[in-house]
Amino acid sequence: MRRYSTILYTLLILSIVIQSCDSSIFNSSEDYLSESDSLFLGFYLGMPQKDFFDLCTELNKQEKITQGPGGSTNVEYRIVDEYDSEISMRFFPTFIDEKIYEMPVIYSYVAWAPWNRQYWAENLLPKVLEKYKLTYGDDFELLNHPTQGKVYYKIDGKRRINLFVKDEQFVQAVFTDLKVEKRLQEEFEQSQSQEQSPSN
Repeated sequence: MRRYSTILYTLLILSIVIQSCDSSIFNSSEDYLSESDSLFLGFYLGMPQKDFFDLCTELNKQEKITQGPGGSTNVEYRIVDEYDSEISMRFFPTFIDEKIYEMPVIYSYVAWAPWNRQYWAENLLPKVLEKYKLTYGDDFELLNHPTQGKVYYKIDGKRRINLFVKDEQFVQAVFTDLKVEKRLQEEFEQSQSQEQSPSN
């Protein structure tokens, strides 16, 4: 029951962009869906959970990452020279079947404060988007959602990237494995169908 609650929550969170995207991605060949899985810092979609923690340990030894606020479920990477001011990048994946299914990432200026308007997320978003276009390709599309606001998204093989302003402080990115998402959606729909079917 807990697993299907998690699936339902995930599907609800992601539905705003799923509904706006071309559904033909779900009818694409397995070869196409398996093309792009890279994330950043050596992490990738489908990465085994053990490999994720092993790489975190190695990057920590190299002093590239640290444990962020929130304990062991938050990794922080400080970006010093790529933006107009130092940036905090925090991330921790969602695992399905002990493999990375989704990687939520939040960005914020280290110097952010409510009174420092120049360091608000609304000003950081276009700068993160520019970096993402250089890294992942410039064909991001814009969805103007009535409550979420501007959501920039890109589908490349099995990888979907969503990028948007989370709140005054944080820019949110979400990397999702569409192959796994499709399977979770099918499993959820099947469970709903079984629950609604009359018992014998």
